[in-house]
Amino acid sequence: MNYAIELDGTYSINSITDYGGPLPKKSDGQTVIIGGKTQRVDESGCLWNSSFEWMNEEKTIVKMTSVADPKNANTDFLLTLPDGSPTSKVVSYEAELKVMRKGDKLQMTGTIKYGSDTVILNLRLIEP
Repeated sequence: MNYAIELDGTYSINSITDYGGPLPKKSDGQTVIIGGKTQRVDESGCLWNSSFEWMNEEKTIVKMTSVADPKNANTDFLLTLPDGSPTSKVVSYEAELKVMRKGDKLQMTGTIKYGSDTVILNLRLIEP
C-alpha cells in the first residue's frame, strides 16, 4: 500500500450529514495521522481506524478507508448499514478526498455516500 505519509499531522474533523435518525452523530473532533494511518475514539466512544492512500501522482486525491468499531461505544450509539438499518457491528467506509494546499495550510475534503446517508467530510491540518 502507498500510504500518504506526507499527510502526517494533527487534524480537526468536521462533517455535515443528511442523516435523519433519532440519535445525533458525534464523530467530529481531532485526529493524528502517523504513517498515513490514524486511530481515535469519538465523543460516543466509537473507535475509528483510518488509512490514507494516494490515488494520483500529483498527490491531490487520497483514498480514505475508515473502519468504525462501536464495541465500546455508549449504549445509545449505533452505526448505520447501507440499507439504513442501525447496527452495533463494525462498519467500513471509503471516500476519495481532495487534498488542497496553500502555503503551510492543508485541507482534505470529500463526500462519503453510504446507503441513503451522505456525509461531507473536512479534515483541516492544525499542526504538522
